[in-house]
Amino acid sequence: MRHYDTDSTPAAARILALTVLADGGLDHTELDTLMHTDLARRLGIGSVEFERILREYCDDLLLGAHYMDGMRLKLADEVLDQILEDIAEPALQQALLRAMQDIVSADGVETAAEVEVLARALEKWSMRGAPARLN
Repeated sequence: MRHYDTDSTPAAARILALTVLADGGLDHTELDTLMHTDLARRLGIGSVEFERILREYCDDLLLGAHYMDGMRLKLADEVLDQILEDIAEPALQQALLRAMQDIVSADGVETAAEVEVLARALEKWSMRGAPARLN
């Protein structure tokens, strides 16, 4: 799996790519939401940069997938943990969680895979008591 510097723009973008792809496909509503978040603007994640990170993430997914269920890849827990460990700054973790929730809610459907990614991020980043907007 590709390594990015801790708290770097590519590390954050990879987590957002994970969130976009968690339900098994690219949804334009989710992508549009991502590109219009304050976090994307603040980190300078433009569409070209995000597309590059998305491609790299897809390569990582294929290498780190635990199993394939139809068109959905299930990341091994240890791979997901490694990806989440690339974000250590609490303020960035909070901003990413908000952006992740916005992306998940964008298409009006919260899948089990999306909820699992958010729950793992909350657990890994020790934010169990943080308010969640998921139903």
